[in-house]
Amino acid sequence: MFGIASRQTTAGVLLVLPAVAFLVVFVVYPVLDTIRLSFIAVDFATDRQQFVGLANFSHMLRDQKLGWVAANTLVWTIGSLAGQFGLGLCAALCINRDLPGMRIIRSVLLLPYVVPVIALALFWRWMLDGTYGIVSHVLQIAHLLPANQSPLALPDGATISVILANIWRGFPFVMISYWAALQGIPAEQYEAARVDGANIRQEFRYVTLPNLLDITKVMLLLRLIWTVTFFDIIWLITRGGPGGATEHWPIWIYQESMGFFRFGYGAALATTLAVILLVMCSLYLLALRRGKAA
Repeated sequence: MFGIASRQTTAGVLLVLPAVAFLVVFVVYPVLDTIRLSFIAVDFATDRQQFVGLANFSHMLRDQKLGWVAANTLVWTIGSLAGQFGLGLCAALCINRDLPGMRIIRSVLLLPYVVPVIALALFWRWMLDGTYGIVSHVLQIAHLLPANQSPLALPDGATISVILANIWRGFPFVMISYWAALQGIPAEQYEAARVDGANIRQEFRYVTLPNLLDITKVMLLLRLIWTVTFFDIIWLITRGGPGGATEHWPIWIYQESMGFFRFGYGAALATTLAVILLVMCSLYLLALRRGKAA
């Protein structure tokens, strides 16, 4: 009996070992090395490293970019989350209906999430091109833009454009999650609401929304982390421009690390962002636990 249990334990360890090794090499080590680099100044020419303590973090607090990069990150995150959750919920309510052709509609609505980001970014850049882009052409006809002008050349236009692109890419995840939750709502709850005289709006408020609350809490945490740290779509569409209007925290990290080769400073920025997200997530989870306890 003991031999069988021992063999099962050994087999389990051997099966888990590749995953553990992968996490150590590609997750744990890079994170620890980033924290180490945040306390070091690296000379790119000579590869000389010098311990500077909290100097990188002190420089970050004095950096003039800190205020508007943080503001850009906040606008990007709130705008993206609001749009993704709003559009995702509306789409989920639509695809939850058993109508002809709904399977095809569901597949089409999932396309933005499965299309590679580079293709999505090129698609948006094409639509927003000042010369031949269809969106820019419509805005020019409506006299909202000058001739041959692109929204990407304007600070507010570029910000709105990248947020809309991220909403379009991210809403299918919210949609499919809400749809799964809608499928799990017992029909008896809607029947009881109708017996009590509830209309469609009241059914949505008192039956649908309460049943979507738990999945919303989980998705909000996940989408918050993914949105704040999402780098690709902004960089591919605007590269943080024009004039830094769309430069958010991950782009700041990239520019300091790979643009100016200030690896220690870039690591300090990355560590700071990780700590901020960790604190926010901890406070969010704590609030949820207190809410359940109450």
